[in-house]
Amino acid sequence: MITYREMIALDLPVIVSMEREIYRTDAWTMSQFKEELAAMPRNRYYIIAQNDENHIVGYAGAFSPDIGVDADVLTLTVAPKYRRQGIGRAMLDQLITWAKMRKAPAIFLEVREGNVEASPLYKSAGFEPISTRANYYSLGVNAVIMKKDLE
Repeated sequence: MITYREMIALDLPVIVSMEREIYRTDAWTMSQFKEELAAMPRNRYYIIAQNDENHIVGYAGAFSPDIGVDADVLTLTVAPKYRRQGIGRAMLDQLITWAKMRKAPAIFLEVREGNVEASPLYKSAGFEPISTRANYYSLGVNAVIMKKDLE
């Protein structure tokens, strides 16, 4: 069984390790995650998914600068062997619920162009592609900007 809870500082060594393993050169650093957590609950929301053995198998986060302002999904990651089990969808739904509680009119995200695992998840959750950001991840690796209206 997978359970979900807010991320805490003690989770960061595992999160950063997962981040490096999955994203390699694009991985967030420990200091980046610490800065993000420092803004909780003011304008950031980070959660983790853990299995029966309390091992972290996924994490996600969102940002909204103020009540009534658009939100952004900053990260959504599930460990490879736990993918396609509804974990990413459950975390995404929690981020959307958080954005609605903040009265965000819309929520945005960036997904790597050609990401055949994540793109269908986002589309099935009601996100629509609205533009492309060239070289967002690295030279020649574009991001598709997606939006979901919440009002």
